[in-house]
Amino acid sequence: MRVVAVTTVALVVVAALLVSPAALERVHALLASPWFPLLLVALYALRPLFAWPITVLSALCGYRYGLVIGLPVALCGAVATSLLPYYVGRRVPADTDGFLGRLTAGSTAYFERTGGVRGVAAARLVPTPAEAISGAAGAGGVPVRAFALGTLLGELPWTVAAVALGAGLDRFVVSAVTVDPRLVVGIATVGVLVLAGPAYAWWRER
Repeated sequence: MRVVAVTTVALVVVAALLVSPAALERVHALLASPWFPLLLVALYALRPLFAWPITVLSALCGYRYGLVIGLPVALCGAVATSLLPYYVGRRVPADTDGFLGRLTAGSTAYFERTGGVRGVAAARLVPTPAEAISGAAGAGGVPVRAFALGTLLGELPWTVAAVALGAGLDRFVVSAVTVDPRLVVGIATVGVLVLAGPAYAWWRER
């Protein structure tokens, strides 16, 4: 019962903190708490509901655990936090009409062309909202293993950069979690190049 009570309180606190992105700055006061792992799990679980960037929590992992431990923790969190919108996307019926139907058809066509792992990884490399990618992968019928691997590969460079940034912060502040624009362009370029093969094959078939 005590564990349940503590978990409930932690979730309420996390929900209150997430009302505004700027409120996450107060999390630094909880970093020394032995309950921080529970707080981190709650943050990753609630992140999709507030459409928070995954890089913010990756930086938090780096700040708390350093690069060596923070990187695998952040990568696991990046994959786990993407599963909720993925499964929501899988619940969309394939024969849906209207806007959702067009989105589902487009997602299916995209992943049939690129493959699940490549398609998810390339979309993650390009700065695209995480929930949109996850939901599209679910609606497009990407198997969960391919989705997890594609997410892991696509989030890897962003996570390395964010964890390294967090590990170098003296005090965790959300406004300080920024990525060099040159790095963004470089990673996005890799994402475009990953799709060069399928795009060329599609062009040849037209």
